[in-house]
Amino acid sequence: MPSTLNPYDVAKHAKRLLRRYLIATWPLLFRRKIIKLAGAGGIETKVYFYPSFFHFKYNLPSRRHYKNYDCLIQQNFLHKDFISCQKPKIFFTCEPLPEMTTETREHLQWDSLKPYLFLYSEPDIKKRMFYPAFQSPHADRGASIKQLEDTLLAKRTKLCCIVNRYRETRGPDLLGERVKFVEAMGKDIDIYGRDTKDVPNTWKTFPNYRGPVQNKIETLRYYNFTIAFENTDEDGYITEKIFDAFLGGAIPLYWGGGKYLKETIPSDCYINCRNQDPCEIHQMIRNMSEKDIVPYRRAAVRFLKSESARLFTRKYWAERVILRLLSHPGHPI
Repeated sequence: MPSTLNPYDVAKHAKRLLRRYLIATWPLLFRRKIIKLAGAGGIETKVYFYPSFFHFKYNLPSRRHYKNYDCLIQQNFLHKDFISCQKPKIFFTCEPLPEMTTETREHLQWDSLKPYLFLYSEPDIKKRMFYPAFQSPHADRGASIKQLEDTLLAKRTKLCCIVNRYRETRGPDLLGERVKFVEAMGKDIDIYGRDTKDVPNTWKTFPNYRGPVQNKIETLRYYNFTIAFENTDEDGYITEKIFDAFLGGAIPLYWGGGKYLKETIPSDCYINCRNQDPCEIHQMIRNMSEKDIVPYRRAAVRFLKSESARLFTRKYWAERVILRLLSHPGHPI
């Protein structure tokens, strides 16, 4: 995304998408109130919203200033405006802690702000934010699960792949671990990944690099396994990477989630690679038969159908945001 991107256009686009989602998701009786609360309607409000990594990287928030506003929803940055706001407010982030600014990381430690934080690292599971891994609110999750069920016994000819951009993050990350596993698998793994702005795509130096993919889940359906490491192994940071693998029927070779992984994702539907020897994992999956593989897929189906998987939907995320705002004193609804 170019650094000359017009902030007004970014704001207009993010506002339109959020409005569409809320209109489609919530009952007619509550639509106007919820749209007003989330700052997505044509009303006097003040909202900070960063739609993606690139937007906050280039400091291009969707920002509208008005004299009056009902609440403040802010993503990724904890600015003075948020701290001084006396009306219902909430801060959330879909990024790992190393991606936060120094100022934000400091503010996250303030006891006075804790009631307004909605984070995946929250120890209390009832207050914890779950990453909206099922990104589209209109996606037919049931149809995807049904397609997975229909292909449970299908024989796949390819062993393993990785679908991931080659990108370093600030602070500790798992890129180095991904590379170790890719190198250990040699010709048994296919590598897919898009170029990243201003950063060389080092995957291109590997002879088994296959380029970007048009449809990640469709690509995964050709493979028995996929490397699905998070960018960082932080408590509660579990993103779409493992869910895409489930829906594609490729057993995730997973590393992430920190200490909350076991209580969040059943251990029988992925292979935990945290601190494991890449060569040993490679030999293990090479020796696995269809009889060994199918139970992982069945376990993934059970999980995707469960209430635990619903926690990772965007609808659930929106419900929790609204409830948190309504719990604050002086809420406008």
